Amino acid sequence: MERQWSQQQERAFRWFSKDKDFFRMLRDDGIINIDVDSHLIVRARAGTGKTTVIIEGVKRAPEKSMLICAFSKIIQTELETRIGKDHPNVKAQTLHSVGYGCVRRFRENIRVEFNSSRADALTEAVCGRTAPDTIKRLVSKLHTKGREIAPHANQEGDLLDIAIRFECEPDEQWAKSGFPLEKVEHFALQAMELAANVQSGATIDGSDMIFLPVRNHWLQCQYGLVVVDECQDLTTAQLEIAQGVLNPGGRICIVGDDRQAIFGFRGADSESLDRLKRELNAGELGLTTTYRCGREIVDLAQQLVPDFEAGEDNSDGDVYSIHSSELVGAAGPGDYILSRVNAPLVSIAMRLLRSGKRTRIAGRDIGKGLITLVRKMRGCSVPDFLQKVASWEDRELSRLRGMRDKAEKGRKATIENKLSDIVDQAEMLVNLAEGAKSITEIEERIEGLFSDDGLGTAGMITCSSIHKAKGLEADRVFILEDTLRNHNIEEINLRYVAITRTKQTLVFVSDRVKD
Repeated sequence: MERQWSQQQERAFRWFSKDKDFFRMLRDDGIINIDVDSHLIVRARAGTGKTTVIIEGVKRAPEKSMLICAFSKIIQTELETRIGKDHPNVKAQTLHSVGYGCVRRFRENIRVEFNSSRADALTEAVCGRTAPDTIKRLVSKLHTKGREIAPHANQEGDLLDIAIRFECEPDEQWAKSGFPLEKVEHFALQAMELAANVQSGATIDGSDMIFLPVRNHWLQCQYGLVVVDECQDLTTAQLEIAQGVLNPGGRICIVGDDRQAIFGFRGADSESLDRLKRELNAGELGLTTTYRCGREIVDLAQQLVPDFEAGEDNSDGDVYSIHSSELVGAAGPGDYILSRVNAPLVSIAMRLLRSGKRTRIAGRDIGKGLITLVRKMRGCSVPDFLQKVASWEDRELSRLRGMRDKAEKGRKATIENKLSDIVDQAEMLVNLAEGAKSITEIEERIEGLFSDDGLGTAGMITCSSIHKAKGLEADRVFILEDTLRNHNIEEINLRYVAITRTKQTLVFVSDRVKD
C-alpha cells in the first residue's frame, strides 16, 4: 500500500523535485510564494517527521550531487541506512566531517586525534614558561572553544563571552597574581592564530575540523543541493561550512524549529532560521503536524506555539498534576523526569534508588564536572566539604555579580546564565553529600548516578535536564514545574521542548499541588 503524505509534506517534496508547475499554481492562487530554484526554510515542529521528509525529498531531487548535514554521527548513520545504496549521489555527513574533507584538500597527510594533545601543544607554544599549569589549562579550553564557535576571533574581547560561558575564567587569586581573564584571552587568541598556520603532515583535533576551513577560507563548492538539519542547534561556524560547500546556483534547504532553540548558552545560533531566511532570500514551508504527542499534550503546547497541531490519528493523551511528594511512588520504568536544572534531580534520583527503582541522571559529562569540583574543594570530611562548597559558591557569585555590574548589556545574559550554573552545581553537591560518611562516598554516588547508558530503556527511570532530553521521547513524562521559568523566549522554548517529549501521558509535579 502506497504511503499517504500530508499536504505539508507533499509541498516539501514538490520543492525538492523542482515541480515548477505545482508552485506556479500555488502562486497564481495566492496560496504560497515559493520558487523551486531558490533556497528553502522548513520550519519543522517537534515530532513532525522532518527526517522522513528530508530523506524522501533528496530521493526526488534532480541534483547530481547532494549533501545532508547531520547533527551527529549517530544521525548520520541513521540517514545513510534510510537513504540506502540506490542513491549514491546523496551523502550524509556531520559538519565536522565536511570540514575535515576541506582541510585535506589544502594540506596533505593530515591526521585527527580526539584528545587534548593538539590544544596543549598550542598552549605550550604561546605560554611557554610564563604561565602556571592552572592558567594553561584555561587557555587550552578557551582556544579550543574559540576554534569551534568563533573561528574569526582575532582581537581583544572576541572570546570573553565564551570564556564566561565555558568556565575559562581564572580564580580571583590568579587574577591578582597577574593572570586575569584578559591575559588568558590574549594567550588563547595567539593560540588560534598559530593553529590556523597548520602544515601538511600535522595532527589536528575535532575543533580544527570546523576552525581551519572557516578561518583559512578553505571551503570549496561541491554540491548542487545541501540540506541542513537541526539548524537551530548549530553554531554560525558550522552553518558557514554548510553554505560554503554549495555550488553557485545550487539550492540549500535549512530545516529546524526556532521554538526548540535552547542551546544559545552553548554557542548555537538560536536565530539562525530567521537570519538565514533573510540572508538567503529563501522561501518557507512549515511542518506543523506532530505525529508524536497526544491531543491533550498538543493543546497545551499550542499555548506556547500556536501553529503546533495534532495528526488525525494521534491518541487523546492525558495531562494532569501531582504533588512532589507523590513523584517517587508514581514514577516507573521507562518514564522520564525532566527539570530545567539538575539539582532537584539529584535528591529525586537518590530517593528513587532507595525505594528500589533503577534510576539514572542523564549526563556523564555533568558527573565528571562534579567530581572535578569535589576534588577541587579538598574537603577533609563531609562537614568541611560542605563548608567549602558554601564558601566557593559565595565567592563565585560575588565575583560574577561584580562582572555583571560592569559588563556591557550584551554580555550580561551570559553572566546571568553562569550565575545560575554556580547555584545549580552547589545545590547538587549539597544534595549528593546528604547522609554521606566520606568524600569518597560522595564521588561514588556521582559515578553511580550520572550516566548516558541505559537511558530511556524499559527498565530504567531517566532523570534529565530538559537540555539533555532534547531529541528524546517517552510514553510518560514528569516535568518539575517549579523549576520552569517564563521570563524570556529561550525559557519558554524549554517548556515547549519538555512538553513535546511526551507521547501519551504528561504529568506536572509541583509543591503547590495539594495532596
